[in-house]
Amino acid sequence: MTPGRRTIRYGSLDEVMPDVERLLEGHTTVGAWSLAQICRHLATVARRVVDLPASTPSDPSQWVGEDQKRQVLESGVIPEGLPGPPEIMPVDTLGEGEEAEGLRQAIAHYRASAGPVIPHRLFGPLTKAEWDKLQLVHLAHHLSFAVPTSPQ
Repeated sequence: MTPGRRTIRYGSLDEVMPDVERLLEGHTTVGAWSLAQICRHLATVARRVVDLPASTPSDPSQWVGEDQKRQVLESGVIPEGLPGPPEIMPVDTLGEGEEAEGLRQAIAHYRASAGPVIPHRLFGPLTKAEWDKLQLVHLAHHLSFAVPTSPQ
């Protein structure tokens, strides 16, 4: 684990934006991305997984086994350094406040959806409950690289 990362676990999507708002008050990042890039990536993924149609091609040869899927969902830990598709990697970003607002809107969009209908690129077909859990794990994974400078 990258030194200095926070250990966080969100119990619900309601916990995410208060954490981001606290980060906006002052933070440091210990990874390669800025808070704006983290928020942009998380917003892109949250929207993408519910907006892609069921007919979106997937590659089952890339799927990991049930044990690895269960490990991630139960532990709440995604291994660091997994490469993502270029289309979900942040390139250009706005300011932190604008990207945080984009994340807020993307979470609302995700919540308002019926849920993803595509298989996950690594875990394959997931139930709505598994997708919800994976979103929380993914959010916590990336936001753990941003550390608030103000006490709680």
